[in-house]
Amino acid sequence: MKYILYIFLFVILYSCNSIKVVNVSYVKKLPKNYFLYMLPRNIISIDIELTEIKTLRGPYYEFAEKFLGIKNVPQSNSIEYFISNADLKVLSEPDSNNLYFVIPSCKKQIKSISLTNTGIITSINSDNTKKYDNEISNNLVNNYIPFQSETFTELSQKDFIKIKIDTIWKQVKIDTNFVRIPVQKKTIDTLSFEDKAKEAAHHILRLRKRLFKLLTGAYEKVPIMNSVSDVIKELKNEEEEYLWLFIGKTFTYKLNYRYYYTPDNKDYGKKVDLCFYSSTKGISNNNFTNNKPVVLEINNNGTLSRLDTTFNKFNKASNKKGFVYRIPEIVTASLIVGENILIEKQVSISQLGVLCNLPVNYINKKHFVEFNPTYGNIIKIGCK
Repeated sequence: MKYILYIFLFVILYSCNSIKVVNVSYVKKLPKNYFLYMLPRNIISIDIELTEIKTLRGPYYEFAEKFLGIKNVPQSNSIEYFISNADLKVLSEPDSNNLYFVIPSCKKQIKSISLTNTGIITSINSDNTKKYDNEISNNLVNNYIPFQSETFTELSQKDFIKIKIDTIWKQVKIDTNFVRIPVQKKTIDTLSFEDKAKEAAHHILRLRKRLFKLLTGAYEKVPIMNSVSDVIKELKNEEEEYLWLFIGKTFTYKLNYRYYYTPDNKDYGKKVDLCFYSSTKGISNNNFTNNKPVVLEINNNGTLSRLDTTFNKFNKASNKKGFVYRIPEIVTASLIVGENILIEKQVSISQLGVLCNLPVNYINKKHFVEFNPTYGNIIKIGCK
């Protein structure tokens, strides 16, 4: 009788220490009591910052050298682009191929399982309340400022018309004699473009002269000390406004682009075209003439090759009992523009690593395990 009781207690105790973890692909029917969790897979996020420089020639560019002695001013409008910054980051998302049923035979075995808001496992029986947020945003283009409609301000201080008075002689018959008398003829004409440029150039020189006198103390009466700096600032600002009419204006904008790529085992050594870059057209998805491809290249460092070979001798982890987790592989990710390497990083990619099992006998109320939600590996394990 005692022998039968011992067998019964052994079965009860053993059943309360048994946990079954099964990939959903191998489940034939839905169990009664279960938890669900997922492993993460990694996505490489590529951020590219593009600087756009727009140059507009000034309306009086033809007279910059003639009236001000300034050479090599822009002769035409132009736009140029260059890549000013780039970065590679690793993000995570749920891996639908690694979704698992956790089927405990005793409810007291597992005190708690913590998941992210997307179902990725973060801990078992842990009191850690840290929240993880690794959501992925959409491709973006931002920080773009529309081009100003009124780029150059008309600063002329005189009328756009000029009055010209000419004296002509007219013969008038008085009695029997003809007499020449002067007659004034008034004509109204508009100022030529060169006249406007000449006026603006003279005003620039007058401003410079006033600034020079103010700085050298040539004026007998000067503004009070607190306002001298304001007067100097206003004189320089006004000179700059007039000078733009000759030398043109340059505008600089920042454009940010983001691309995502999910690596797999077939990508080792493969070059993936993300977009195309041109110094005159910027970044686009079309391969125009003279465009340079922006390429992502992933190379395996082979860190886990020996472990992977060992695991291949046995059954896959998805068929085993125990919690399935991952050991990520380290790869070299390179962002290449044309023939130049723009950025190169060593990053961990979970789906390129190996699947492992946490021993089922270890999971009970006295032990806790914490996982990295980005890569799926164990980061902490211990007793309470």
